[in-house]
This record gives sequence, structure tokens and C-alpha cells, in this order.
Amino acid sequence: MSDLPPLAQVSWVDLPVVEASGLATRTVDGVLEVIVVGDRTSQVGVGSYTPTEGFTDWRIIDLALADGWPSPLNDSQLEAVAVDGGRLVAMMREDPPIVLVADAEERRLRAQITLTAPPGSPLRGKWGDPSSRGEGLVMLRGGRLLVAKEKRPAALVEFCPVGEPARGISRDDFLGPDEEWDSPDGEVEFVATAMWRLKGRAKKTIRDISDLAVAGDRTLWLLSDKSASVARLDLDTPLPSAGGKVRSVDHAWHLPEGSAKPEGIASLGDRRVLVAMDTDSERRNGLIAEFLVGDDRPTRRVAT
Repeated sequence: MSDLPPLAQVSWVDLPVVEASGLATRTVDGVLEVIVVGDRTSQVGVGSYTPTEGFTDWRIIDLALADGWPSPLNDSQLEAVAVDGGRLVAMMREDPPIVLVADAEERRLRAQITLTAPPGSPLRGKWGDPSSRGEGLVMLRGGRLLVAKEKRPAALVEFCPVGEPARGISRDDFLGPDEEWDSPDGEVEFVATAMWRLKGRAKKTIRDISDLAVAGDRTLWLLSDKSASVARLDLDTPLPSAGGKVRSVDHAWHLPEGSAKPEGIASLGDRRVLVAMDTDSERRNGLIAEFLVGDDRPTRRVAT
């Protein structure tokens, strides 16, 4: 039994994809838009959310119909999704390890990014197992990507275009609400340039990383399937460009009972998070939960 404080369950919701594996949010015309992907099909669910009305206006976009889309119809292996403040949607596959960047307005594939760990990379020798590659994805300023490596080892990894050095990760590296990502075009390669492993108390708190999310306050959320928990990195101290270890998280919570196979997380902006479950059903495969802080519930730094 976990000794972490629990996230307060608010409600179960229906997400319109099976085997939901990744979530992302952005604000469009003042309305929060939620994007969900699954690892079985190339269908993407897009819906609107408000705290009072919940989810409305769900629509389905079948990426297999997009010009240049390379994934098979019934085995998409989409493990994560990220969006910018414009029209780009990036989806990461585990095998092969690629990121597909689509233009949501034009419904076309803009870039196919292969994620590599060549000799000299901090990820060298740890990227070959197709069952323990990328599970979470965040777009960074400067045309870079932050990837969560699920296990062996559980780590945060910075990927940069070939020839670009690592910069590390701080709050200033996350895109603003209306900021576009500097996407490449065509087929390109990104190299793992820095890695930060979970170690010590952080590793005990979250034993793997199933997804990443950036909140409105530019903190970083980590979801763990094995530990059925979420953790928050405030990044008051940036992750250095030389790489290293994440030995502590700033806060952590245990997911409510019944959170089976949590694979996706997104911030809803009102002290609530949405968690997606990797199940065969489109019923009750999403959970809205509230994290309690301050006067509501004491929190503690989970440190070494």
C-alpha cells in the first residue's frame, strides 16, 4: 500500500479511443482542447473541456487518411502525443522509435523524426529494447524534444536535431500557450543528447514513467503505471545539459482506486488532471482527479 497522499477522484469519463496511451491539451479560442491517442489504431480523439460542463464536442480524426501517414491501421503503437500552441500535433511510436509531426489544419504529415542513440550518446546501449523506449513526449523551445523513457532505466531524455548540443531542461524551455514549435520538414534524425535517470527516493516513488505533462505553471508531471502514482517536478533547479540523476520529486500522489493501466496524463488547469487508461473499452477509460495542496491537504517533498 502506498504511503503517498491520494489524488481525490472527481469523475470517470469516456475517452473515444481504445487502449488510450497518450494525452495532451491546448487552449483554442479560450477553450481547453484535449487530444487523446491510443496504441491500437491511428484514430485521434479531440474534445473540449470546461470544469462546469466536462467534456463536449468529441470528434475523431483518422490519421491513416492523412497524406503520407506511415502507420498501419490496426497497430499504430502511438505511445504519446504532444501539441504546440499552433497547429502541430506530434505523436511518438515505440517501435520503430519515431515521432510523427502532423499539421492538424492541413491534415498532412509534416515530419518523421527518428530518435537515435548513436555512439557517444548518453542513451547508447539503452535504446534497443522496443518494450522500454519512449512513453511520454513534450515539445521544447529550439526545436527539441523531451522524451520519457519508461524503464531500464526510467529516465528523462533530451533529443536534439543532429549536430545540436544539449541545453538541459528548465521551465523556460516549455512552449508558451500560443507558441509554435520549430518543426523540421521531411524525414530527419534527432539524437539523444542528455539523460536524467530516476534514482534514490524518486525511483522508489515512481518506478517507471508512463507519460509526461506540462501544467500551466510550467511544472512537469510524471505518470507511473507500476506505482499507480503521479509526481511533479517544479524545476526550480533546472536539469543540467550535462545530464545526471533525478533523485527527488517535489510532490507525489497516489492515483484513486480503480486506476487500471494508467498510460496518459494531462493537466486540466484547475488543480485537476486527466488520466487515460489503456483498456479495450471506450467506457470509463478516463479519470479526472484533483490534487489537494496547501490548506486542503499537507504535501511533502519526496526526497532522498
